[in-house]
Amino acid sequence: MQSTVKLSSGLLTFLLLLGAADAVFVEGLPMQEQDQKPIALHDEDDGKVVEQKKPTPVAPKKPTPGQDQKSQGVAKAKGPNVQKILQRHSFTTSTTPEKIILSQIAPKDQVNSFVLLKNGDRAGSIAWVSSPSVKRYYLMLKEALHGSFTPEVRDLLDETQRREGHPTRNLLTFTDPGLLPERAVFVRVRERLYEFHITEGSSKAIFNLIEDLTR
Repeated sequence: MQSTVKLSSGLLTFLLLLGAADAVFVEGLPMQEQDQKPIALHDEDDGKVVEQKKPTPVAPKKPTPGQDQKSQGVAKAKGPNVQKILQRHSFTTSTTPEKIILSQIAPKDQVNSFVLLKNGDRAGSIAWVSSPSVKRYYLMLKEALHGSFTPEVRDLLDETQRREGHPTRNLLTFTDPGLLPERAVFVRVRERLYEFHITEGSSKAIFNLIEDLTR
């Protein structure tokens, strides 16, 4: 009986020690960040308990006005104000709906389009989309048009124009009565893609407008 009691006591002691060791092992494991709590440390000088808190996150500083742009990167040049340039070239506009090819390539709510009037008469139309995706839109446009030209297509010009002192521009122009009743011009410059329709006799005025818009 006495040996049984000793055995039971020894077993109980062993289990208690095993449980304590297990507790130490588990508590010693690193906790996930969201489970961390302030840790109580004893100051070695006066024995006071000092609470060590998690460091407070610091919000990133906003750039101050006039800060050196080289360290932040230079913002890309935005496209010109189309309405001001139209006024400079004596064009007025109307919102009469027309068939715009850009609306089939880019999101319709991003496409601006107007009929161009010169001295009250229709000279053609203008449409444009501003987006970081205009290069992709232009490639999609070219692929769609080259696969849709009819045997009536003429005056086709498709080129990349690199001009000293001006941004590179992509130009695609053609006349194809099977697609559109008027001459069409598509121009991609910076992050803007334009579409122009030109009535007979208005080519000079609208190409001058194109030059001004793509400087």
